[in-house]
Amino acid sequence: MIDFNLAAVTLWGRAPKLGAEYWCGSKAMYTLEGVHLPHDQCPMAIAIRERREVGRIEAMVERPNGERRYVLAHPRLVHNDAGDITGAVNVVIDITERRAAEDQLRQHDLRKDAFISTVAHELRSPLSPIMSAAQMIDATDNPITMKRMADVITRQARMLSRLVNDLFDASRLTRGELPLHKITLPFERVLQVALDTVRPSVDARRQVLTVAALPAGLMVECDDIRVAQLIANVLGNASKYTQDEGTIDVVVWFEGNFVSVQVSDNGIGIAAERLTDIFKLYTQVDHSDAKRRGGMGVGLSLALDLARSHGGTVQAFSDGPGHGSRFEIVLPIVAPPQPCTDTGNVCIDPLSGSGLIAETA
Repeated sequence: MIDFNLAAVTLWGRAPKLGAEYWCGSKAMYTLEGVHLPHDQCPMAIAIRERREVGRIEAMVERPNGERRYVLAHPRLVHNDAGDITGAVNVVIDITERRAAEDQLRQHDLRKDAFISTVAHELRSPLSPIMSAAQMIDATDNPITMKRMADVITRQARMLSRLVNDLFDASRLTRGELPLHKITLPFERVLQVALDTVRPSVDARRQVLTVAALPAGLMVECDDIRVAQLIANVLGNASKYTQDEGTIDVVVWFEGNFVSVQVSDNGIGIAAERLTDIFKLYTQVDHSDAKRRGGMGVGLSLALDLARSHGGTVQAFSDGPGHGSRFEIVLPIVAPPQPCTDTGNVCIDPLSGSGLIAETA
């Protein structure tokens, strides 16, 4: 080796000794599969030994600290005036970041394909009972049967509408096109809407949902529809991944300028390495399990985006599979709680006179 530039030193993490080292200045080289590559098998050595151009070759170089970088090597033979090969010049490009970006794109495509498959499955699920119920209505004159089938159609149509709305909202949030209409109101009103939304799922699985007494008079400034939606999404996720007759606990508290909603369950739990993945759009912790339980993997991603749009966040905690989960929603508040009238386990809203049952099952 007779010359190199500073970019090569940066790439290799070292400066080789001129005239004393051969072919490559890195501490070690490897193939893309991780097989150690002796320096006399590096692209430049092959080009000179075999007296031919070898083109562009991808490999890995190892720095003295053990870090490995992906590189694209392109050795070119050097000839004298008589045409004899006198050496070679090797252009080496660090492509580590490019490969990482390509890997991310491939993973994104895989998640998107899985997501599309799940969406197709979920959208088809309510269509089958709707078609069956419509056919039964067409084939019967029994008013009781017709009423029962009409209820089926209404229930499944609402489910279909919720799935489509979640997809639409997620798409608008991704593009930054979901407007927020913030108002100041008691937080208990927002929470009650979320509880009403998830109640059918909880009741259908005979689960016990407990809500601890709320801080009295707690006021928030938010888009009440969207915040109720994000809380309902977290509650719905807890119900989905908690066994029949399982328990879900909701605790609300405030500190400083923030209100926290904690949703805990004794369900299937989450592996530590997946606690952040569950908030990614197109990603589900267990795709096959998600199909069995229902859902498209949109709910938690949408909940996190809605929380962030309000200046808050959502986090997941779990001691691992089989140990349940805890989700914490943190949102800004307008003012500390104001005094209100307590009647048994009902806290009366001083602004409207309405009450929220503090404990429900």
